Amino acid sequence: MIGSLNGKVLRVDGVTALIEVNGVGYEVDMPVTCLNSIKKDSTVFIFIQHVVREDAQVLYGFNTYDERALFRELVKVNGVGPKMALSVLSTFSVEDFINTLIANQSKALEQIPGVGKKTAERMLVELKDCVKKFSDGLAITTMSATAAQSANSNFNDAVAAMTALGYKEFEAVKCVKAVLKDNNDLSTQQIIVGALALITKGRA
Repeated sequence: MIGSLNGKVLRVDGVTALIEVNGVGYEVDMPVTCLNSIKKDSTVFIFIQHVVREDAQVLYGFNTYDERALFRELVKVNGVGPKMALSVLSTFSVEDFINTLIANQSKALEQIPGVGKKTAERMLVELKDCVKKFSDGLAITTMSATAAQSANSNFNDAVAAMTALGYKEFEAVKCVKAVLKDNNDLSTQQIIVGALALITKGRA
């Protein structure tokens, strides 16, 4: 499965970006807010949600790990598909959306294209666990696109190494982010050592 792409933007059509990586062009659907931050001929790093269907394989792209994490939670909601999830992320930042859920503001959710009263209320109910997860640190302290581009390889490698060691992805991401918060120039090994230290300290 494709988890991220780092390549050149060849063109943007509607909500789809064509990104060339090692001579191969990938069509990636993205939230409008993410597309607004990329330009033709620029080199970008984006996180990918790779969706395999019976009739197609679709790539959804995001500037931050947290946007992808929220997208994954949204498509679990009954009646919310990938297109509506993209609409959510085109309307709200991750932090604003989580704060809207916390404030129980269903009316605010109805401003999202395609979201009516029933869907808004369903989001409030079915995303309660999501709110706790994000508030605990999976989101809110988002890694910016610039930071991700400079540290993407080490970030992904460190998370992959920790999950291979048996740690949950949520726990690994939270600790890796904490280590990278003030220094994006650490090696993968330094990140892993720092993250393991945080986990050990938290469990002591």
